[in-house]
Amino acid sequence: MTAEPIRSALGSVSIEDTSLVLPSDKKQRTGQQRVLEQVKSIKRSKSKMVKNDSIPSPTTPASAAEYSEPKFQFSPTHLNDTLFKLSSSNMTSSRMNGRSLSLRNTMRRQTQNSQWESQMNSNAHFQSNGMRPGGSDPALNKAGGTLTQQSKMRSFTVRYNRVTGQSMRLQENNLPASTSQSQVASIKPSLSQSQTITKVTTTKNKSEALGASGTEGSIPNITLQEAVEYLSHSDISHQLCGASFIQHHTFTEDKVKQEVYHLGGIPALIQLLKSDNPQLQQTAAAALRNLVFKDHNNKLEVDNCEGLEAILTLLRITNVIETQKQLTGLLWNLSSADELKPKLISKAMPLLTESVVVPYNFYADSNTNKHIDPEVFYNVTGCLRNLSCAGEQERISMRSCPRLIDSLVTYIRTQMERGDPDDKSVENCVCILHNLSYQLEKEAPNHFQQLSVPDEKPNENNNKKSLFSPKSTKTQKKLNFPAMEKEEPEGVDWLYNQKSLQMYLSLLGFSQEEATLEACCGALQNLTASKSPLSTLMSQSIIQKLQGLSVISHLLKSGNPGLQKTAMSLVGNMSRVSSLRDTMAKQVLPNVSAVLSAVKPSMVESDSSIATACRVMNTLMLADPDTGKKMINTNLVDSLSLLSSNMLFETARKAAGVLLWSMWGQKDIQNVLKKQGMNKDMFINAVTATAYQAATRMNGR
Repeated sequence: MTAEPIRSALGSVSIEDTSLVLPSDKKQRTGQQRVLEQVKSIKRSKSKMVKNDSIPSPTTPASAAEYSEPKFQFSPTHLNDTLFKLSSSNMTSSRMNGRSLSLRNTMRRQTQNSQWESQMNSNAHFQSNGMRPGGSDPALNKAGGTLTQQSKMRSFTVRYNRVTGQSMRLQENNLPASTSQSQVASIKPSLSQSQTITKVTTTKNKSEALGASGTEGSIPNITLQEAVEYLSHSDISHQLCGASFIQHHTFTEDKVKQEVYHLGGIPALIQLLKSDNPQLQQTAAAALRNLVFKDHNNKLEVDNCEGLEAILTLLRITNVIETQKQLTGLLWNLSSADELKPKLISKAMPLLTESVVVPYNFYADSNTNKHIDPEVFYNVTGCLRNLSCAGEQERISMRSCPRLIDSLVTYIRTQMERGDPDDKSVENCVCILHNLSYQLEKEAPNHFQQLSVPDEKPNENNNKKSLFSPKSTKTQKKLNFPAMEKEEPEGVDWLYNQKSLQMYLSLLGFSQEEATLEACCGALQNLTASKSPLSTLMSQSIIQKLQGLSVISHLLKSGNPGLQKTAMSLVGNMSRVSSLRDTMAKQVLPNVSAVLSAVKPSMVESDSSIATACRVMNTLMLADPDTGKKMINTNLVDSLSLLSSNMLFETARKAAGVLLWSMWGQKDIQNVLKKQGMNKDMFINAVTATAYQAATRMNGR
């Protein structure tokens, strides 16, 4: 019996046709590692407190921001709170038997260890005391930060270009003329993080510090319960001491977060946000930011205590950049809780868009933009990134938010023009656009009413449902959709405009950030996912008008499973358009066959993308047998044979069986197989027959 080939795009549809951003946290470091790294990099100098009557803030660690892991629509599994602290602490602390231990000895040892560094850079003594929001859960490792000397009110921003390996000063304000290039270089952020570096303030009068015994910058020797009680004290010094103590210990010890919750510290900190003291506002916001990091109950408690209203009220009125950073970082952390996303979208999103996102991108020459720090914009886009992976109604609300999408696109294009596609906020913006393109045609149908499809000829689709259409159809329908080529798109128009497609493809060619690449592929995947004329038109534009296969095809061999899977799904979606298969075969088949030839039993986690690769190869091989024959060799066949019988690969083994059956059923390819010494039993057997029959039944439904 001669096997019949499956001459169709059978299964070329990706298992996951559309997607939301699914961050990766594989590169995260532990809290202890970050603390140790920070200790090694500390540079200290003595300075005075701004106010003599205030208790010095301990040398607190930076607050942290987080991403939630958004849910795919087909999965009920909650993936929230896969979190990331990139911030580092300059000290460690421990609590034993419920008692807080002083860190003076730790501070003293660290000061001694850093003296030689201070001598090497006597004019540039800085200590990290700012927040560093986390990256990707998706990893956000593009560096850039703001350096602030509070005593002189002088600041400048350094952004590190990952491509050129050079730092670029973006903003400068009264930087001392004596500052040398070597001093600037000495404070350049690392590749994996950006830091806000602030001169630490301590007091001359040590007796004024509660619990201090002569060591500047030491943590007051009080208990956590006392610290919480201080929050409600009538004296600002006590309030500041308690908030600072909580900020530090909630970073270094996760269990403290629950203790603060039970002691009633969260509502007390929220009350401090309403204080008139800027330093107290900032410290309370930083403490809350740490408290809600990776703690779902604390997130909900902040909301239950009307904390969101207090946060937004303070954000509206404060002009203190450090306070803005802490508040936006706090909102970022809160945005990972699914229960809070609808409220954040209705309450916080309009404010964040109007006061940060839009002015940061459209009012560059006005005074408004001068007060918006790049890190504040980064935190806000991180928050919106979490919100964009909520439900359908939330996505609809975000799409309709005035100038939000326009601002995100403007920022990405501006950074690309500056040669900085790996900017950390670019990744956030692309991920938001990726999520807002999810099920776009279904959720925004009014935008696609102008899409016209030519009438089909009477006999054009007689064999539409057949499994056996020979080669690809070279004629293609002439679809017309003027909105896709608008010169000045606005709002939702940007999500499907040809300029956006070009922007994604350009990022695929120039960006080195895998999360950004995955988000670009994901946006294109969403736009090509359905079997509608719109997806056909999108596929045609990507391949024929924009020549996008050249930057997409090499991603099929990416070592990043998430990126490879998304790229493979995109290619699978586009292979459904029969008129594109000849072009795709020549550019895609070499990489797809290489992927399938390299499959190992340990690659079970890539089951879905391997299955998609089998389907893509089957479709393109049948469409262009001449190219398909060049890809076939014993390594590929042996790999597919082992895969087809490996029960660990639930989906890929079936797709591999169908591909083997189809190879032997195609006469031209069968002749090549025979010449290479292969026999029929390798392709037509019980395993492949079962897979073929199951695929036939499924396609016939």
